[in-house]
Amino acid sequence: MAAIDTIEVLDNLQFEHLNTADIYTVHADGMAGESVKTHAIVLPPDASAARVIINNNYGATGSTIVARVKVTLLTGIATLAKTQNTQPLEWTSIALAAYAEATEIDLTGAYAATIHADIAIVGTTAHLGTEILVQIRKEATVDEWTEWARLVSCSGLTAYKTDVASTADANQKVIAIANPVATGLFNHICKNLFVLDATIANCEIVWLTACGAD
Repeated sequence: MAAIDTIEVLDNLQFEHLNTADIYTVHADGMAGESVKTHAIVLPPDASAARVIINNNYGATGSTIVARVKVTLLTGIATLAKTQNTQPLEWTSIALAAYAEATEIDLTGAYAATIHADIAIVGTTAHLGTEILVQIRKEATVDEWTEWARLVSCSGLTAYKTDVASTADANQKVIAIANPVATGLFNHICKNLFVLDATIANCEIVWLTACGAD
């Protein structure tokens, strides 16, 4: 059990979060209760380039979302080499009915690649879903693409917003939150929450492990 009006998360926070930050959650257990979803999409080994489009025009109603795209690469076999930290799209706010396109992913030096797409709801309107479209290049000199994967994320979810009550330092696990019972419904533990920071690049996904009383 965490201290009163606090939550605890599994891994240490990456960034400092002031009381201007918000936490988004969903009132449900397990996967249904997550306001942020993470998706891994394996690319075909013969693809020379790929791109990702995050389409928040999937439904007539919904919330603003924040999205990020990363990619991991296998770049060496004889001497095993795996590449991380390639980020075609930093955390980006996408309003309802808008979209964002990640930077084209160069796969010419990769034996294998996996796209990691993260989608977080940062509004309290019932969300009908956000599309993730992955396309692979089919011609080198012109913009011609083939759809490789398409999925819908965060469908049918309604998020709740809770304020961070006081500064949570980087590398700590405890976050003080305002009125957790009334606003956040943090009694659903062991699931992902989303911290929306005023500096959007400092947003992060956290795994809830404990909640305190109100």
